[in-house]
Amino acid sequence: MPEKKRKMPEESHKVERTCIGCMKKDAKAAMVRIALVEDSVVADCEGKRAGRGAYLHRTNECALQLVYTKVKVFSSLRRRIDRGERLRIAEAVKLTLDRSTKVE
Repeated sequence: MPEKKRKMPEESHKVERTCIGCMKKDAKAAMVRIALVEDSVVADCEGKRAGRGAYLHRTNECALQLVYTKVKVFSSLRRRIDRGERLRIAEAVKLTLDRSTKVE
């Protein structure tokens, strides 16, 4: 007897991720992906790069919390993020904020 296919619920399923700045869960679409590419951490604004990833809200507050947090190793990336990398990520988030405000 053929197996019945399960239908998705009528309510749309939202993919949630945890922000590494504020540690709160939110929709994946509301965040910037931080990707580990060839042993360097970069902001992946399109969310298409291969490799391990973490997520950060697209806000100055979360970017600053990432820069100044005392957390050394991020389990989602399985590595440390040094201060220079954190500052580059925060700058990339600020650039996405600048672009989004110009579009509106």
